[in-house]
Amino acid sequence: MPAGAVVTTAWLASRDVSADQARKLAGGGWLQRVGHGAYSRAGDSLSWESAVFALQAIGNSGLPRFWPGGLTALGLQGLSHYLPIGQEKLHLFGSGKARPPHWLMDSDWVGPVEFHVDKDLGADIKDSFVHYAPPGKAFGLQVSAPERAILEWIAVTPNELLFSSVLVDTFNGLNTLRPGLLQAMLESCGSVRTKRVFLLLARHAGHAWNSRLDRQRLDLGSGKRQLCPGGRLDREFQITVPTEFLHGA
Repeated sequence: MPAGAVVTTAWLASRDVSADQARKLAGGGWLQRVGHGAYSRAGDSLSWESAVFALQAIGNSGLPRFWPGGLTALGLQGLSHYLPIGQEKLHLFGSGKARPPHWLMDSDWVGPVEFHVDKDLGADIKDSFVHYAPPGKAFGLQVSAPERAILEWIAVTPNELLFSSVLVDTFNGLNTLRPGLLQAMLESCGSVRTKRVFLLLARHAGHAWNSRLDRQRLDLGSGKRQLCPGGRLDREFQITVPTEFLHGA
């Protein structure tokens, strides 16, 4: 078992350790039970990374069913514009009908968690996840690549916060995104709102990669969308935005 990791009874069973043996190892002080069907090495310091390891260690498809994404993934890669105050919330994403176990959501040592069901972005897009090595742990995790993470962040952000300085300033710093991967992500994205807001913010930021995106291949829907009450209509993307985000403003 990697130091600092949580593992499930399914992970142990795949290594010929039965649930009964796991209970005996816990009773003998070798393992510590951290929740129903979940264990760590006795005495290990645990964090949310420990819990995510348990979720990603099951299965052999090479693609995670759960992953840190959105603002969390950008922060892990040094791309968030603002430092969090206090304990940072984990933005955990899951594909399909996957739901995190109760032991994770209810554990004090995990910290605050906001779970998001990924409905609009394909989890099987090549290169949309990157490897992250948590400090002080003997294992790695898959987290959203910046191209996926910014789309995830936009997707889960309420309308009233879409043009907040936290999101916009971080977006303005994303000048090294890969246009090929962005194109694939945008083409797979099922949310018209997410795509329109992303493209408007890209135009506003003036990133060089924006000119390499082929909008003709993107389904941006039809009709107007009111995202900013009291805002003005941006004619290119047909969404209401603060005045400073209008084309030519």
